[in-house]
Amino acid sequence: MNLLFRNTFNKNLQSFFILTILNLFSLTPLIASDSLRFINNLKLGVELNYGYVYPHTTSIKYELKENIYGLKMTLSTDAYGRTAWDKLFRYPHYGAGLLTTTLGNDEVFGRANALFLFTDIPFTSKKRRLTFNYEIDFGFAYLTKKFDIEKNSMNIAISSNFNFYGAFELNARYHLDENNELKAGINLSHFSNGKLNTPNLGINSVKMCIVYYHTIMPARYERRIPPLPEKSGRHNLDLVLSAGSKADDQITGKRYLISSFVADYKYKLSLRYAMGAGADAFYDQSLGPNKIAGEGGTYSRIDLYQAAIHASMYVQYSKLTILTQVGEYVYADYYKYSRMFFRIGFRYKLYRNLFFNLTLKSHYAIADYVEWGIGYRFE
Repeated sequence: MNLLFRNTFNKNLQSFFILTILNLFSLTPLIASDSLRFINNLKLGVELNYGYVYPHTTSIKYELKENIYGLKMTLSTDAYGRTAWDKLFRYPHYGAGLLTTTLGNDEVFGRANALFLFTDIPFTSKKRRLTFNYEIDFGFAYLTKKFDIEKNSMNIAISSNFNFYGAFELNARYHLDENNELKAGINLSHFSNGKLNTPNLGINSVKMCIVYYHTIMPARYERRIPPLPEKSGRHNLDLVLSAGSKADDQITGKRYLISSFVADYKYKLSLRYAMGAGADAFYDQSLGPNKIAGEGGTYSRIDLYQAAIHASMYVQYSKLTILTQVGEYVYADYYKYSRMFFRIGFRYKLYRNLFFNLTLKSHYAIADYVEWGIGYRFE
């Protein structure tokens, strides 16, 4: 069985590599066009990675049979100062990639194939042969195995084929010469459907990676030093109204409405970074049925409401703001996992002070739901 698994995986890797190369050549004429001015020093990256699934629950730990390994291929380009934000973030690398990887047990968890966008940001803007960087990936993944009450009841980590994919990486890049680079790093990744279906404990992994980059389209632009954007006020207040849905924890197939209202005070430390605090009001229709399933008894409508406070960190890149928050319920008649919760996501400026909000709320490594919303910023 293990030999069959490895042969199948190797065939998938070959197909993955061939399709990527064919797509690359089909895109080359378009890439060469001056209409794509963001393309600069285009690189093809080939990555091999090896690691393990981090068992954040014992139910996942008992199903893991082996370490994981995979292949990642990327197309990336270098920022050169089209906007001031390129300079503020030390001229990062950014692009798109494909990932295929095992998940520790082919029979239960299957394999994952992901399509994602990424940015690789150096810790220093100086051009050096050796640089240290951090990378953020975000995209979507297709997992070949999911929970099935009759055929795959042991997979309580993933209940849908389509999932969100996210990763954070620390790495070092070494420039061999003008056209070739090597990179090595450690990567933390996560697969989850945001509780659009249950069960959804998610799959987390830790991997070591080594990458070879080859320049396929040389640099067309020298680094520019654009003027910095005008500084606005240091104090902001964001008001955000969000909604969404979540699947029933009892695996009945029922879905519940959720909504939230958030008031965020934000203090700008610089053009890039800010910190703050805020308050939350939640309405979650699943709280009552979950309370009865866990504790028995009955519930009233007031039990579906929660109130909380949180602390925040923000990173801004032009119109995009990435946020992380840690909070605690100050009123909650029932909570399943913990009094603490976490948020990660982004807000994107649409028009003047109006922005779009997309965040994932979780309790430690277990997703609660995805919040889709609209907000207004007082500056």
